[in-house]
Amino acid sequence: MEPSFLVLTDLSPRSQRAVYLTALLAAAANGQVILLHMENMPMLEPELGLVTIPEQYYRQERRDTLDALAALARHLPAPAIVESEAGNLHDVLGELIDRWQPKLLVMGLAAEHDMLDEMLMNQALPALRQTGLPLLLVPEETDVAQDPVLPLPRLVAVAADSEAFQLTDSSLAFRSVLESWSAQYSIVHIVTPQDPADGGISKAEAAVRQSGLMPAETKYTTYQIRSQPRSKGIVQAALDIQADMVVILARPRTLLTSIFNLGVSAEVVRISTVPVLLLPTTDRPKSAPE
Repeated sequence: MEPSFLVLTDLSPRSQRAVYLTALLAAAANGQVILLHMENMPMLEPELGLVTIPEQYYRQERRDTLDALAALARHLPAPAIVESEAGNLHDVLGELIDRWQPKLLVMGLAAEHDMLDEMLMNQALPALRQTGLPLLLVPEETDVAQDPVLPLPRLVAVAADSEAFQLTDSSLAFRSVLESWSAQYSIVHIVTPQDPADGGISKAEAAVRQSGLMPAETKYTTYQIRSQPRSKGIVQAALDIQADMVVILARPRTLLTSIFNLGVSAEVVRISTVPVLLLPTTDRPKSAPE
């Protein structure tokens, strides 16, 4: 089965940027795009003071939305399938992930993260925790994918620390997608004032190599800067080396909380001007004592 890439869309400019970038990635991997649109349900509780949407209006709005999604799908550089669903996003995602077995979930974010972003993420994260599915977050102000003929990411910054990690099965499976980009890579390490002066970048390199994220023959550069906090350093490093995308290795403890509430990953997503790819990891088994 050809690889699938699942992207949330509400036909807003920010989600369309995410859709176009998803289509570029899918085309490079000879895959397809699944356009997921969550339908607005009509409000039928006038006695509670809610504004009632006439059923006729709702049906017409749904037809217009489906027509717009179909038109969008026809103009993408990869085959696309429209899935318009109603209900809870967590439940819908679980069903679609089972059905399509996507390599990646993609979501566009507002420049200033709004309540919709937070609601969607809070509903999506449980499904991601269960599947270990990689997540690509596309900021609204990014230049990537505003034009569907833009090239794929050419330089990818992989943010790593000295702590060993192990990729989930879904993250390992995503490596074939990374290879389809023919991108260059740079392992980025951030040193805080509290860190030791030497050895951090070497340990970060070793952790990435041992994880299997990149094939053994992959050529890469390294870049290290001193920054407090680390999140700001990661974003600055990506700017310094002119990276098109940032890869964050999401620890299990990170995925146990909402990405919008705390942690380095959350802050990188908030301030990055390029897409951020979260690759779930598991804790590397410790060697048994002799």
